[in-house]
Amino acid sequence: MTYRIEPIFSTPLYASRVVHFEKIEYQIDKVIHKVNFIYREQWGKTHMLSDVGFSEDIIKKLGLKSLSKEIDKHVRNYCNELNYEFGKYSVRSWISKFNPGDYAHFHEHGDADISGVFYYKTTESDGDLIFLPNQSMRMDKMFQNVDISWRHIPVKGKLLLFPGWLTHCVKTNETDQERISFSFNIYFDK
Repeated sequence: MTYRIEPIFSTPLYASRVVHFEKIEYQIDKVIHKVNFIYREQWGKTHMLSDVGFSEDIIKKLGLKSLSKEIDKHVRNYCNELNYEFGKYSVRSWISKFNPGDYAHFHEHGDADISGVFYYKTTESDGDLIFLPNQSMRMDKMFQNVDISWRHIPVKGKLLLFPGWLTHCVKTNETDQERISFSFNIYFDK
């Protein structure tokens, strides 16, 4: 008798390098000094944010048109692969700064249709992004010894898109360098 485990209900994660990273990096380099990073009081000293209320679009506010165009292109690619047609959407974005010792706890992005991250500054060993599937699996005794997480190593110039409901965290930055990434949520007009 033969048997197999069949993985079902896969979660579509989109990963790509941006095409014009040098142009995007140049634009960010010119304005990043204007950003006031602070810790979100409710979380303690986890990681610093440009907007602790997650209510603005820092990409638009800083005039980062090249990054905005790249995100739009990749959102359209992602939706095309998922056979999802949409009209307009709104964006909320913020910058996360991980100093040595900083991390991000497990969380999800609530009602966002798509969440994403763009790696601007990283050593590639300053805190992997960890994704978890349905939280119910973690409580089931049968799956206690099964590795149910997926690890992504941050890469400068890489952009990831994933469902806003997908639970994730960032491991502790154990380097002596800071890591800076742009996070964003996409909300489709209904």
